[in-house]
Order: sequence, then C-alpha cells, then structure tokens
Amino acid sequence: MSADWSRLLASPEYLGKLYGSTPPSVGSCDPFSVHIDERENSVTLGFDTRVMPVHAPDEWREKRFNAFEFHLVFEGVGGLRVTGWDAAAAGRIGMTVREENFEVTLGSPESGIAFHASTARLARTHAYLASGG
Repeated sequence: MSADWSRLLASPEYLGKLYGSTPPSVGSCDPFSVHIDERENSVTLGFDTRVMPVHAPDEWREKRFNAFEFHLVFEGVGGLRVTGWDAAAAGRIGMTVREENFEVTLGSPESGIAFHASTARLARTHAYLASGG
C-alpha cells in the first residue's frame, strides 16, 4: 500500500519535481476533501500535508509557507462503495496499483470509501502558511 503511494507520488508527472524521490508518506497526508463526479466517472481526493517539498520554489520559502495541499483525480472509476464517513475513516488511506489499475480505500469496510480507477492524475497543488505551523 505505502510503496504504491510513494512510487506514484515520486514520479515526475505527480509530485516528483517538488519532492524528488521522497514524497510525503501516506501517514503524513490528511485527506480533506472527496468529490465524486458521476458525470465524469471520477473521484477527486484532496490531501493536506505539513511535509514541505525539498524543491519548493523560492517564493514559497520567502513567504515561509509551511503547508502543502494537492488533489489527485482518479478517472474511469468503477466499484465505488461509500459506507459512511467520519474523521477517523479519513485518516486511513490505502492505494495499490494492480495491472495498470488503481485500487483506493479511505477508511474501512464499515465506514469509508473504496473504488478502483483506470487512471490517476495530479490536478492541483497549493502551498500556504498554516497557523500553528
């Protein structure tokens, strides 16, 4: 689970240009949004982390940003299952890649979201100054 997450995020088309070969671990990312779009057959997951990129732009350093968020869009979604949602469920993230397909879970079978997708892409990144940093 964690190896597939790291391999995906470390690739250049995702967060590799910012983090190099060491993206934030699954445990250091907090999912803060889930958007299910039945028209586009996609699920967009938003994550927040306090692990700042090692190759952050100078502007981010100058502004002393201490938080980073990114959004992953999973397309060609199938087998979507939503069994509930709570803050504890949001913290348990699982992702595996099997035969060119992504299998994603947030939470558990009792309370969470699960689906598989044919593609994934990085949709948005944003650095900012968070309080309590």
